[in-house]
Amino acid sequence: MNTRSRTIASFFSVAMAAMLFGAVVTSQIQRPMAAEARNLDPAASPPPVGPGGSITLDTFKEIARRQTAGVVNIGTKKVVRRGRGNEQGLQELFGDDFMERFFGPQGNGSGGNETQRSLGSGFVVDKDGTILTNRHVIDGADEITVSVGRHDYVAKLLGKDARTDVALLKIEPKEPLTVLALGNSDETEVGEWVMAVGNPFGLGGNSVTVGVVSYKGRAIPLGVVRGTSVDMIQTDAAINPGNSGGPLLNTRGEVIGINTLIITRGVAASAGVGFAVPINVAKEILPQLRQRGKVIRGWLGVQIQPLSDDMARTYRMKDNKGALISDVTSDSPAEKAGLKADDVVVGVDGKAVEDNSDLSRYIASKSPGTTVHLRVLRGGAEQTIAVTLGTFPEETADADEGAGRRGQLGMTLRNLTPDMADRLELPRTSKGVVVTAVEAGEAAEEAGLARGDVIVSVNGSAIASVADFEREIDRARPDGIARLRVRRAGDYSFLVLKLK
Repeated sequence: MNTRSRTIASFFSVAMAAMLFGAVVTSQIQRPMAAEARNLDPAASPPPVGPGGSITLDTFKEIARRQTAGVVNIGTKKVVRRGRGNEQGLQELFGDDFMERFFGPQGNGSGGNETQRSLGSGFVVDKDGTILTNRHVIDGADEITVSVGRHDYVAKLLGKDARTDVALLKIEPKEPLTVLALGNSDETEVGEWVMAVGNPFGLGGNSVTVGVVSYKGRAIPLGVVRGTSVDMIQTDAAINPGNSGGPLLNTRGEVIGINTLIITRGVAASAGVGFAVPINVAKEILPQLRQRGKVIRGWLGVQIQPLSDDMARTYRMKDNKGALISDVTSDSPAEKAGLKADDVVVGVDGKAVEDNSDLSRYIASKSPGTTVHLRVLRGGAEQTIAVTLGTFPEETADADEGAGRRGQLGMTLRNLTPDMADRLELPRTSKGVVVTAVEAGEAAEEAGLARGDVIVSVNGSAIASVADFEREIDRARPDGIARLRVRRAGDYSFLVLKLK
Protein backbone atom coordinates (compact mmCIF):
# COMPACT_ATOMS: atom_id res chain seq x y z
CA MET A 1 0.00 0.00 0.00
CA ASN A 2 1.45 3.45 -1.03
CA THR A 3 1.62 6.53 1.20
CA ARG A 4 -1.51 8.11 -0.28
CA SER A 5 -3.57 4.95 0.32
CA ARG A 6 -2.35 4.67 3.92
CA THR A 7 -3.29 8.32 4.54
CA ILE A 8 -6.84 7.80 3.21
CA ALA A 9 -7.25 4.60 5.33
CA SER A 10 -6.04 6.41 8.44
CA PHE A 11 -8.48 9.25 7.82
CA PHE A 12 -11.45 6.88 7.55
CA SER A 13 -10.31 4.97 10.70
CA VAL A 14 -10.14 8.19 12.71
CA ALA A 15 -13.52 9.33 11.34
CA MET A 16 -15.16 6.01 12.22
CA ALA A 17 -13.69 6.06 15.74
CA ALA A 18 -14.93 9.62 16.22
CA MET A 19 -18.43 8.62 15.10
CA LEU A 20 -18.48 5.67 17.52
CA PHE A 21 -17.21 7.80 20.41
CA GLY A 22 -19.80 10.44 19.64
CA ALA A 23 -22.57 7.84 19.66
CA VAL A 24 -21.45 6.50 23.04
CA VAL A 25 -21.19 9.96 24.58
CA THR A 26 -24.54 10.99 23.14
CA SER A 27 -26.28 7.91 24.55
CA GLN A 28 -24.72 8.49 27.99
CA ILE A 29 -25.88 12.09 28.02
CA GLN A 30 -29.37 11.35 26.75
CA ARG A 31 -30.21 8.56 29.23
CA PRO A 32 -30.21 10.75 32.36
CA MET A 33 -32.13 13.43 30.48
CA ALA A 34 -34.80 10.91 29.54
CA ALA A 35 -34.95 9.63 33.11
CA GLU A 36 -35.28 13.17 34.41
CA ALA A 37 -38.13 13.81 31.99
CA ARG A 38 -39.96 10.74 33.31
CA ASN A 39 -39.49 11.98 36.88
CA LEU A 40 -41.16 15.25 36.00
CA ASP A 41 -44.16 13.43 34.53
CA PRO A 42 -46.10 11.68 37.33
CA ALA A 43 -48.22 9.73 34.88
CA ALA A 44 -45.09 8.15 33.43
CA SER A 45 -43.46 7.42 36.81
CA PRO A 46 -42.72 3.74 37.48
CA PRO A 47 -44.82 2.15 40.21
CA PRO A 48 -43.27 1.71 43.65
CA VAL A 49 -41.41 -1.56 43.95
CA GLY A 50 -40.79 -4.02 46.71
CA PRO A 51 -37.60 -5.48 48.18
CA GLY A 52 -34.96 -6.33 45.62
CA GLY A 53 -36.15 -3.77 43.03
CA SER A 54 -34.94 -0.27 42.29
CA ILE A 55 -36.33 2.79 44.04
CA THR A 56 -36.69 5.97 42.03
CA LEU A 57 -36.84 9.57 43.16
CA ASP A 58 -40.61 9.33 42.82
CA THR A 59 -41.21 6.18 44.89
CA PHE A 60 -41.94 7.84 48.24
CA LYS A 61 -43.59 10.83 46.62
CA GLU A 62 -46.06 8.52 44.92
CA ILE A 63 -46.73 6.56 48.12
CA ALA A 64 -47.36 9.79 50.03
CA ARG A 65 -49.65 11.11 47.29
CA ARG A 66 -51.75 7.93 47.12
CA GLN A 67 -51.76 6.61 50.68
CA THR A 68 -51.78 9.48 53.19
CA ALA A 69 -55.49 10.13 52.57
CA GLY A 70 -56.14 6.73 54.15
CA VAL A 71 -54.43 7.75 57.40
CA VAL A 72 -56.69 9.34 60.03
CA ASN A 73 -56.16 11.54 63.07
CA ILE A 74 -57.72 10.23 66.28
CA GLY A 75 -58.69 12.35 69.28
CA THR A 76 -60.00 11.02 72.58
CA LYS A 77 -61.72 12.57 75.58
CA LYS A 78 -61.93 11.09 79.04
CA VAL A 79 -63.64 12.64 82.05
CA VAL A 80 -61.83 11.79 85.28
CA ARG A 81 -63.47 12.30 88.66
CA ARG A 82 -61.14 14.26 90.92
CA GLY A 83 -60.95 14.26 94.68
CA ARG A 84 -59.40 17.01 96.79
CA GLY A 85 -56.02 17.81 95.27
CA ASN A 86 -56.15 14.64 93.20
CA GLU A 87 -52.90 14.49 91.24
CA GLN A 88 -51.39 11.78 89.09
CA GLY A 89 -48.59 9.35 89.88
CA LEU A 90 -47.62 9.07 93.52
CA GLN A 91 -50.75 10.74 94.83
CA GLU A 92 -53.01 8.19 93.11
CA LEU A 93 -51.39 5.48 95.17
CA PHE A 94 -50.36 7.26 98.38
CA GLY A 95 -53.07 9.88 98.86
CA ASP A 96 -53.34 13.65 99.40
CA ASP A 97 -51.48 13.65 102.72
CA PHE A 98 -48.39 12.18 101.05
CA MET A 99 -48.34 14.98 98.45
CA GLU A 100 -49.00 17.67 101.04
CA ARG A 101 -46.15 16.50 103.29
CA PHE A 102 -43.65 16.68 100.44
CA PHE A 103 -45.06 19.33 98.09
CA GLY A 104 -47.31 21.54 100.24
CA PRO A 105 -51.09 22.10 100.03
CA GLN A 106 -52.66 20.42 97.01
CA GLY A 107 -55.82 22.41 96.27
CA ASN A 108 -58.88 23.83 97.94
CA GLY A 109 -60.65 20.51 98.51
CA SER A 110 -63.52 21.35 96.20
CA GLY A 111 -63.03 18.29 93.99
CA GLY A 112 -64.69 18.15 90.57
CA ASN A 113 -64.10 16.54 87.19
CA GLU A 114 -61.13 16.82 84.88
CA THR A 115 -61.23 16.24 81.11
CA GLN A 116 -58.18 14.46 79.73
CA ARG A 117 -57.51 14.59 75.98
CA SER A 118 -55.05 12.68 73.84
CA LEU A 119 -54.17 12.36 70.16
CA GLY A 120 -53.06 9.55 67.90
CA SER A 121 -53.31 8.11 64.42
CA GLY A 122 -54.97 5.23 62.60
CA PHE A 123 -55.67 4.00 59.07
CA VAL A 124 -58.64 2.83 57.02
CA VAL A 125 -58.81 -0.90 56.22
CA ASP A 126 -62.12 -1.11 54.35
CA LYS A 127 -64.52 1.14 52.43
CA ASP A 128 -67.17 0.83 55.16
CA GLY A 129 -65.07 2.88 57.58
CA THR A 130 -63.22 0.31 59.68
CA ILE A 131 -60.04 1.73 61.17
CA LEU A 132 -57.01 0.08 62.78
CA THR A 133 -55.06 1.83 65.53
CA ASN A 134 -53.27 1.11 68.81
CA ARG A 135 -55.24 0.13 71.87
CA HIS A 136 -53.34 2.60 74.03
CA VAL A 137 -54.50 5.45 71.75
CA ILE A 138 -58.17 4.94 72.66
CA ASP A 139 -58.10 2.94 75.90
CA GLY A 140 -60.38 4.33 78.60
CA ALA A 141 -61.79 7.06 76.35
CA ASP A 142 -65.34 8.29 76.88
CA GLU A 143 -65.44 9.68 73.36
CA ILE A 144 -63.38 8.92 70.25
CA THR A 145 -63.29 11.27 67.27
CA VAL A 146 -61.74 10.51 63.89
CA SER A 147 -60.70 13.19 61.40
CA VAL A 148 -60.61 12.15 57.74
CA GLY A 149 -59.85 14.95 55.32
CA ARG A 150 -62.29 17.80 56.10
CA HIS A 151 -64.72 15.62 58.06
CA ASP A 152 -64.84 14.69 61.74
CA TYR A 153 -66.66 11.59 62.95
CA VAL A 154 -67.56 10.10 66.31
CA ALA A 155 -66.13 6.60 66.20
CA LYS A 156 -67.45 3.39 67.71
CA LEU A 157 -65.00 1.02 69.38
CA LEU A 158 -65.46 -2.42 67.81
CA GLY A 159 -62.79 -4.20 69.80
CA LYS A 160 -59.38 -4.03 71.41
CA ASP A 161 -56.62 -6.41 72.42
CA ALA A 162 -54.19 -5.70 75.25
CA ARG A 163 -51.58 -8.29 74.33
CA THR A 164 -50.91 -6.86 70.85
CA ASP A 165 -51.95 -3.24 71.60
CA VAL A 166 -54.36 -3.29 68.64
CA ALA A 167 -57.80 -1.67 68.48
CA LEU A 168 -60.52 -1.58 65.81
CA LEU A 169 -62.81 1.44 65.28
CA LYS A 170 -65.79 2.11 63.02
CA ILE A 171 -67.09 5.33 61.48
CA GLU A 172 -69.98 6.02 59.12
CA PRO A 173 -68.23 7.78 56.23
CA LYS A 174 -69.85 10.60 54.28
CA GLU A 175 -67.59 10.14 51.27
CA PRO A 176 -65.48 7.41 49.62
CA LEU A 177 -62.44 6.52 51.71
CA THR A 178 -58.88 5.67 50.73
CA VAL A 179 -58.35 2.08 51.87
CA LEU A 180 -54.80 0.96 52.64
CA ALA A 181 -53.77 -2.51 51.50
CA LEU A 182 -52.41 -4.81 54.21
CA GLY A 183 -49.12 -6.40 53.20
CA ASN A 184 -47.22 -9.43 54.47
CA SER A 185 -44.93 -8.43 57.32
CA ASP A 186 -43.30 -11.88 57.36
CA GLU A 187 -41.69 -11.02 54.00
CA THR A 188 -40.27 -7.74 55.27
CA GLU A 189 -36.48 -7.70 55.35
CA VAL A 190 -33.94 -5.81 57.44
CA GLY A 191 -32.59 -2.89 55.42
CA GLU A 192 -35.81 -2.50 53.44
CA TRP A 193 -37.01 1.08 52.91
CA VAL A 194 -40.19 2.03 54.77
CA MET A 195 -42.37 5.10 55.34
CA ALA A 196 -44.17 6.01 58.58
CA VAL A 197 -47.30 8.18 58.34
CA GLY A 198 -49.15 9.89 61.17
CA ASN A 199 -49.98 13.01 63.16
CA PRO A 200 -46.93 13.82 65.34
CA PHE A 201 -47.49 16.10 68.35
CA GLY A 202 -51.06 16.72 67.23
CA LEU A 203 -49.93 19.20 64.59
CA GLY A 204 -52.84 18.20 62.35
CA GLY A 205 -52.84 16.56 58.96
CA ASN A 206 -50.50 13.73 58.06
CA SER A 207 -46.74 13.91 57.81
CA VAL A 208 -44.39 11.25 56.49
CA THR A 209 -40.95 10.08 57.54
CA VAL A 210 -38.70 7.64 55.73
CA GLY A 211 -36.19 5.11 57.01
CA VAL A 212 -35.34 1.43 56.90
CA VAL A 213 -36.28 -1.68 58.81
CA SER A 214 -33.56 -1.80 61.45
CA TYR A 215 -34.43 -5.13 63.06
CA LYS A 216 -37.11 -7.83 62.95
CA GLY A 217 -38.43 -9.88 65.84
CA ARG A 218 -37.59 -7.52 68.70
CA ALA A 219 -39.61 -9.13 71.53
CA ILE A 220 -41.36 -6.37 73.49
CA PRO A 221 -44.14 -6.90 76.06
CA LEU A 222 -47.20 -4.77 75.26
CA GLY A 223 -49.99 -6.32 77.33
CA VAL A 224 -50.91 -6.58 80.99
CA VAL A 225 -49.85 -10.19 81.51
CA ARG A 226 -46.24 -10.91 82.37
CA GLY A 227 -44.25 -13.21 80.13
CA THR A 228 -46.02 -12.24 76.91
CA SER A 229 -44.50 -10.19 74.12
CA VAL A 230 -44.86 -9.29 70.45
CA ASP A 231 -42.03 -9.68 67.93
CA MET A 232 -41.89 -6.07 66.77
CA ILE A 233 -40.50 -4.44 63.64
CA GLN A 234 -37.82 -1.90 64.56
CA THR A 235 -37.31 1.10 62.28
CA ASP A 236 -35.35 4.35 62.20
CA ALA A 237 -38.17 6.14 60.36
CA ALA A 238 -38.99 8.92 62.84
CA ILE A 239 -41.97 8.08 65.09
CA ASN A 240 -43.07 10.70 67.60
CA PRO A 241 -45.92 11.16 70.10
CA GLY A 242 -49.12 11.28 68.04
CA ASN A 243 -47.79 8.81 65.44
CA SER A 244 -49.06 5.86 67.49
CA GLY A 245 -51.57 3.81 65.52
CA GLY A 246 -50.43 5.06 62.11
CA PRO A 247 -49.18 2.76 59.35
CA LEU A 248 -45.65 1.70 58.49
CA LEU A 249 -45.62 1.26 54.69
CA ASN A 250 -43.30 -0.63 52.39
CA THR A 251 -42.26 0.64 48.98
CA ARG A 252 -45.35 -0.89 47.40
CA GLY A 253 -47.50 1.30 49.63
CA GLU A 254 -48.71 -1.68 51.69
CA VAL A 255 -49.08 -1.59 55.46
CA ILE A 256 -46.51 -3.86 57.11
CA GLY A 257 -46.86 -2.54 60.67
CA ILE A 258 -48.72 -0.32 63.13
CA ASN A 259 -46.42 2.35 64.61
CA THR A 260 -46.63 1.77 68.36
CA LEU A 261 -43.76 3.01 70.53
CA ILE A 262 -40.32 4.55 70.67
CA ILE A 263 -37.29 4.30 72.93
CA THR A 264 -35.78 7.71 73.61
CA ARG A 265 -33.52 7.36 76.66
CA GLY A 266 -34.56 10.75 77.99
CA VAL A 267 -34.89 12.52 74.63
CA ALA A 268 -38.31 14.16 74.20
CA ALA A 269 -38.66 13.03 70.59
CA SER A 270 -37.65 10.28 68.19
CA ALA A 271 -34.16 8.89 68.66
CA GLY A 272 -34.39 6.66 65.60
CA VAL A 273 -35.48 3.60 67.57
CA GLY A 274 -39.15 3.04 66.87
CA PHE A 275 -41.27 -0.10 66.87
CA ALA A 276 -44.31 -1.26 64.94
CA VAL A 277 -46.66 -4.18 65.56
CA PRO A 278 -46.30 -6.45 62.49
CA ILE A 279 -49.45 -6.25 60.39
CA ASN A 280 -49.68 -10.05 60.24
CA VAL A 281 -50.20 -10.04 64.02
CA ALA A 282 -53.13 -7.64 63.58
CA LYS A 283 -54.57 -9.59 60.64
CA GLU A 284 -54.73 -12.76 62.72
CA ILE A 285 -56.99 -11.16 65.33
CA LEU A 286 -59.12 -8.92 63.10
CA PRO A 287 -61.96 -11.47 62.73
CA GLN A 288 -62.30 -11.85 66.51
CA LEU A 289 -62.17 -8.08 67.08
CA ARG A 290 -64.97 -7.61 64.53
CA GLN A 291 -67.16 -10.40 65.87
CA ARG A 292 -66.45 -10.49 69.62
CA GLY A 293 -64.80 -7.19 70.43
CA LYS A 294 -61.94 -9.05 72.08
CA VAL A 295 -59.52 -11.90 71.42
CA ILE A 296 -59.91 -15.22 73.19
CA ARG A 297 -56.65 -17.19 73.37
CA GLY A 298 -55.33 -20.28 75.01
CA TRP A 299 -53.24 -19.67 78.15
CA LEU A 300 -50.46 -21.76 79.62
CA GLY A 301 -49.47 -19.58 82.57
CA VAL A 302 -45.68 -19.51 82.40
CA GLN A 303 -43.01 -16.89 82.00
CA ILE A 304 -40.51 -18.02 79.37
CA GLN A 305 -37.23 -16.80 77.91
CA PRO A 306 -34.91 -17.84 75.08
CA LEU A 307 -31.85 -20.00 75.62
CA SER A 308 -28.41 -18.52 75.07
CA ASP A 309 -25.54 -20.78 73.98
CA ASP A 310 -24.04 -20.69 77.45
CA MET A 311 -27.40 -21.40 79.09
CA ALA A 312 -27.97 -24.35 76.77
CA ARG A 313 -24.60 -25.79 77.77
CA THR A 314 -25.60 -25.79 81.42
CA TYR A 315 -28.47 -28.12 80.44
CA ARG A 316 -26.05 -30.22 78.36
CA MET A 317 -28.06 -29.42 75.24
CA LYS A 318 -26.51 -29.68 71.79
CA ASP A 319 -28.06 -26.41 70.62
CA ASN A 320 -29.97 -23.45 72.06
CA LYS A 321 -33.39 -24.35 70.68
CA GLY A 322 -36.25 -24.30 73.16
CA ALA A 323 -38.09 -22.11 75.65
CA LEU A 324 -36.83 -21.88 79.23
CA ILE A 325 -39.55 -21.58 81.89
CA SER A 326 -38.40 -18.94 84.38
CA ASP A 327 -41.63 -18.76 86.40
CA VAL A 328 -44.97 -20.54 86.68
CA THR A 329 -48.10 -18.55 87.53
CA SER A 330 -49.89 -19.68 90.66
CA ASP A 331 -53.06 -21.72 90.03
CA SER A 332 -52.44 -21.65 86.27
CA PRO A 333 -52.89 -24.55 83.82
CA ALA A 334 -49.10 -24.97 83.80
CA GLU A 335 -48.91 -25.31 87.59
CA LYS A 336 -51.83 -27.74 87.66
CA ALA A 337 -50.13 -29.88 85.00
CA GLY A 338 -46.87 -29.99 86.97
CA LEU A 339 -44.64 -27.66 84.94
CA LYS A 340 -41.86 -26.06 86.96
CA ALA A 341 -39.38 -23.22 86.70
CA ASP A 342 -36.12 -24.52 85.16
CA ASP A 343 -38.00 -26.77 82.73
CA VAL A 344 -37.01 -26.35 79.08
CA VAL A 345 -39.80 -26.84 76.54
CA VAL A 346 -38.24 -28.30 73.39
CA GLY A 347 -41.39 -29.48 71.61
CA VAL A 348 -45.17 -29.11 71.50
CA ASP A 349 -47.64 -31.47 69.84
CA GLY A 350 -44.88 -33.20 67.94
CA LYS A 351 -43.30 -29.99 66.63
CA ALA A 352 -39.93 -28.61 67.67
CA VAL A 353 -39.93 -25.37 69.66
CA GLU A 354 -37.31 -22.99 68.29
CA ASP A 355 -37.52 -20.34 71.00
CA ASN A 356 -39.86 -18.67 73.50
CA SER A 357 -41.68 -16.68 70.79
CA ASP A 358 -42.34 -19.88 68.87
CA LEU A 359 -44.01 -21.48 71.89
CA SER A 360 -45.93 -18.33 72.79
CA ARG A 361 -47.38 -17.98 69.27
CA TYR A 362 -48.41 -21.64 69.18
CA ILE A 363 -50.20 -21.53 72.53
CA ALA A 364 -51.94 -18.26 71.64
CA SER A 365 -53.26 -19.85 68.43
CA LYS A 366 -55.12 -22.53 70.40
CA SER A 367 -58.57 -22.22 71.94
CA PRO A 368 -59.13 -22.47 75.70
CA GLY A 369 -59.84 -26.05 76.73
CA THR A 370 -57.40 -27.48 74.16
CA THR A 371 -54.97 -30.06 75.51
CA VAL A 372 -51.40 -29.64 74.28
CA HIS A 373 -48.52 -32.05 74.82
CA LEU A 374 -45.24 -30.41 75.78
CA ARG A 375 -41.91 -32.18 75.39
CA VAL A 376 -39.92 -30.97 78.38
CA LEU A 377 -36.27 -31.32 79.38
CA ARG A 378 -36.02 -31.68 83.16
CA GLY A 379 -32.94 -32.83 85.09
CA GLY A 380 -31.26 -34.03 81.92
CA ALA A 381 -34.16 -36.25 80.87
CA GLU A 382 -37.02 -35.61 78.49
CA GLN A 383 -40.66 -36.17 79.43
CA THR A 384 -44.03 -35.30 77.92
CA ILE A 385 -46.50 -33.28 79.96
CA ALA A 386 -50.13 -32.76 78.88
CA VAL A 387 -51.61 -29.35 79.69
CA THR A 388 -55.23 -28.29 79.22
CA LEU A 389 -55.10 -24.61 78.29
CA GLY A 390 -57.03 -21.97 80.17
CA THR A 391 -58.29 -18.63 78.84
CA PHE A 392 -55.68 -15.93 78.36
CA PRO A 393 -56.51 -13.47 81.17
CA GLU A 394 -55.70 -10.18 79.47
CA GLU A 395 -59.31 -9.03 79.17
CA THR A 396 -60.06 -9.91 82.79
CA ALA A 397 -56.86 -8.32 83.98
CA ASP A 398 -57.50 -5.29 81.81
CA ALA A 399 -61.00 -4.84 83.18
CA ASP A 400 -59.93 -5.45 86.74
CA GLU A 401 -57.08 -2.96 86.53
CA GLY A 402 -59.46 -0.03 86.84
CA ALA A 403 -62.44 -1.84 88.30
CA GLY A 404 -63.48 -2.84 91.77
CA ARG A 405 -66.09 -0.26 92.68
CA ARG A 406 -68.85 -2.35 94.10
CA GLY A 407 -72.29 -1.10 95.16
CA GLN A 408 -71.89 1.75 97.63
CA LEU A 409 -68.49 0.66 98.96
CA GLY A 410 -66.94 3.82 97.60
CA MET A 411 -63.50 2.65 96.50
CA THR A 412 -61.58 1.67 93.39
CA LEU A 413 -59.27 -1.33 93.38
CA ARG A 414 -56.53 -2.64 91.13
CA ASN A 415 -54.71 -5.93 91.03
CA LEU A 416 -51.35 -5.70 92.80
CA THR A 417 -48.73 -6.16 90.08
CA PRO A 418 -44.98 -6.60 90.71
CA ASP A 419 -44.30 -3.10 89.37
CA MET A 420 -46.96 -1.61 91.63
CA ALA A 421 -45.50 -3.54 94.58
CA ASP A 422 -42.12 -1.94 93.83
CA ARG A 423 -43.67 1.53 94.00
CA LEU A 424 -45.30 0.63 97.31
CA GLU A 425 -41.96 -0.72 98.56
CA LEU A 426 -43.39 -4.21 98.99
CA PRO A 427 -41.89 -7.54 97.88
CA ARG A 428 -42.61 -8.19 94.19
CA THR A 429 -44.23 -11.49 95.16
CA SER A 430 -46.86 -9.76 97.33
CA LYS A 431 -50.49 -10.70 96.64
CA GLY A 432 -53.62 -8.63 97.07
CA VAL A 433 -55.50 -5.66 95.62
CA VAL A 434 -54.51 -2.00 95.89
CA VAL A 435 -56.94 0.73 96.91
CA THR A 436 -56.38 3.49 94.34
CA ALA A 437 -59.31 5.79 95.21
CA VAL A 438 -61.62 6.34 98.20
CA GLU A 439 -64.83 8.37 98.04
CA ALA A 440 -65.67 10.68 100.88
CA GLY A 441 -68.57 9.59 103.07
CA GLU A 442 -68.77 6.07 101.68
CA ALA A 443 -68.22 2.69 103.37
CA ALA A 444 -64.53 2.41 102.48
CA GLU A 445 -63.68 5.73 104.11
CA GLU A 446 -65.78 4.89 107.17
CA ALA A 447 -63.85 1.63 107.51
CA GLY A 448 -60.58 3.57 107.54
CA LEU A 449 -59.29 2.52 104.12
CA ALA A 450 -56.95 4.88 102.27
CA ARG A 451 -55.27 5.02 98.90
CA GLY A 452 -52.20 2.84 98.83
CA ASP A 453 -53.66 0.22 101.19
CA VAL A 454 -53.27 -3.38 100.04
CA ILE A 455 -56.17 -5.68 100.96
CA VAL A 456 -54.78 -9.20 101.36
CA SER A 457 -57.80 -11.10 102.75
CA VAL A 458 -61.56 -10.89 103.29
CA ASN A 459 -63.01 -12.83 106.25
CA GLY A 460 -59.86 -14.90 106.39
CA SER A 461 -59.80 -15.84 102.70
CA ALA A 462 -56.68 -14.73 100.85
CA ILE A 463 -57.28 -12.66 97.73
CA ALA A 464 -54.99 -12.14 94.76
CA SER A 465 -57.22 -10.18 92.39
CA VAL A 466 -60.18 -7.84 92.21
CA ALA A 467 -62.29 -10.82 91.10
CA ASP A 468 -61.33 -12.65 94.33
CA PHE A 469 -62.26 -9.59 96.39
CA GLU A 470 -65.66 -9.24 94.75
CA ARG A 471 -66.39 -12.93 95.21
CA GLU A 472 -65.65 -12.80 98.95
CA ILE A 473 -67.62 -9.58 99.39
CA ASP A 474 -70.63 -11.22 97.73
CA ARG A 475 -70.36 -14.10 100.19
CA ALA A 476 -70.26 -11.66 103.10
CA ARG A 477 -73.22 -9.53 101.99
CA PRO A 478 -75.86 -11.51 103.91
CA ASP A 479 -74.05 -10.60 107.15
CA GLY A 480 -73.77 -6.94 106.17
CA ILE A 481 -70.10 -6.64 107.19
CA ALA A 482 -66.72 -7.99 106.09
CA ARG A 483 -63.39 -8.28 107.91
CA LEU A 484 -60.48 -7.00 105.83
CA ARG A 485 -56.81 -7.66 106.51
CA VAL A 486 -54.91 -4.68 105.18
CA ARG A 487 -51.21 -4.01 104.61
CA ARG A 488 -50.14 -0.40 104.95
CA ALA A 489 -46.51 0.76 104.78
CA GLY A 490 -45.30 -2.71 105.73
CA ASP A 491 -47.66 -3.16 108.70
CA TYR A 492 -50.81 -5.28 108.86
CA SER A 493 -54.13 -4.39 110.47
CA PHE A 494 -57.76 -5.50 110.39
CA LEU A 495 -60.65 -3.25 109.38
CA VAL A 496 -64.41 -3.82 109.30
CA LEU A 497 -66.17 -2.86 106.08
CA LYS A 498 -69.92 -2.30 106.27
CA LEU A 499 -71.70 -3.57 103.17
CA LYS A 500 -74.52 -1.21 102.30
